[in-house]
Amino acid sequence: MHAVKQIDRSAEVLDAERMSGPDALMLNMESASTPMHTLKVAVLDTSRRGRPLDLTEIADVLPDYLGMFPRATQRLAWARGHGARPFWVHDNDFDVRRHLDERSAAAPGGRAELDAILSELAVRQLDRSRPLWGLTLVHGLAGGRQAVVVRVHHAVADGLAALNTFMAATAGPNERVEQAPIGATRIEHDDDELTRAARSESWRMVRRLPSAASALARAVVAKRRAGDAELIPKPLTVRRTSFNARSGAERVCASGDIPLAAVQRLALATGTTVNGALHGVIAGAIRAELIARGEEPGVSVSIFGVCKDLASTRVHGNEIATAMAYLRSDLADPIERIAATGESCAATVRCRRQVGFDLTDALATYTGRLGPTFRGLAANRAPLVMNNITTANMPGPRTTRWVGDIEVVDWISFALAIAPADVNLTTYSYAGRLSMGLIATPESMPDPAGFLRRVADAVAEAADALGRTTADEDENSTAMAQEAS
Repeated sequence: MHAVKQIDRSAEVLDAERMSGPDALMLNMESASTPMHTLKVAVLDTSRRGRPLDLTEIADVLPDYLGMFPRATQRLAWARGHGARPFWVHDNDFDVRRHLDERSAAAPGGRAELDAILSELAVRQLDRSRPLWGLTLVHGLAGGRQAVVVRVHHAVADGLAALNTFMAATAGPNERVEQAPIGATRIEHDDDELTRAARSESWRMVRRLPSAASALARAVVAKRRAGDAELIPKPLTVRRTSFNARSGAERVCASGDIPLAAVQRLALATGTTVNGALHGVIAGAIRAELIARGEEPGVSVSIFGVCKDLASTRVHGNEIATAMAYLRSDLADPIERIAATGESCAATVRCRRQVGFDLTDALATYTGRLGPTFRGLAANRAPLVMNNITTANMPGPRTTRWVGDIEVVDWISFALAIAPADVNLTTYSYAGRLSMGLIATPESMPDPAGFLRRVADAVAEAADALGRTTADEDENSTAMAQEAS
């Protein structure tokens, strides 16, 4: 007997919904050399069912479940004269087969061979005349495994929405996913009505402009008055490193994992969070990488997203605000490095939550296409940059997930490589591991797999240093006890 997993449908949307400002920002950032779709990779073990998955089976089954994901069957529609923020409308010509393809990994089908396929998929941009996703079934992985790689535009979902989608589409032991078929009804939209709706909203935005400007001023003052402001980097004060090299349209991907428990121990020992400890470990990898490149390992800066509501069950949209933190790659001692980095991470998250998220939404809505334009002009020219690396860290399921009788043995996420910070490392906890997906340009990260090995080495280095510190403390305690006696 299997329990039916209940799906929260409260996030369903009506047709002809105006794209939000943050979603539109992700859409408008895209160019020929800047793909704005992410990769979500599920590695599958089909041994229990005794046969591999095939594309025909996926095409037959998917329509019975896509109804729980509204954006899966919606496309973009632009109102005349209002191109910055299009509408989501129902795709009356939706055909799931147009979104599916398959590939075979080269022998021996390990991480390197899968990563090579991911590097190619990372630059295969999505057709904007259709819903903004695609699925590639990968055959030939080691041990008879397969992978499902979903390309989904960042305008559709941020990291939390993607995680919720994965959780809704999979099940735990003794559960099954409730079917949610896509509708067969045609839903027409009227172009004139879209134009009128966009024009009306534009007038409302004009009237709200003074309040938005006041909110921005208050946020700036709040940041300046923060008690730990010295722990938070200021915008455009970061020196370029080779992580910010002038780059083109090519992308490279690498995947790996580190033990979650090891990072948790480091967090506990240094009085920080898992997020802080992880960033401290990344700082160690950056230090080793820069030294290997013959560069001075000064302080680095990361930008990462802070979720508006981690408890949200939404399966689409972008509800994150960025935060900047110092990665203390200048510190040689791994424990000091993690503690100092953790302090900066904690300070910037506190500041972000104090400032709130409404301002981020408003700025994205008002700036429209201006932000992407300025970024493109300055990406390879400005002597100072916002950050050296972009990171993300999300808590995922504690046990492996299932699709029927197929076990998802690994789940990996790859985000965006956007100049001038072309190196982006995304981590999700999954079944006791921190699963890492690194995407970059080859100019900024010639050996992405090697950098992930440096991350693993930084964990081991910190663990060794922690062990030595503990041993020294125990020895000192014993000596003091002997003296006292």
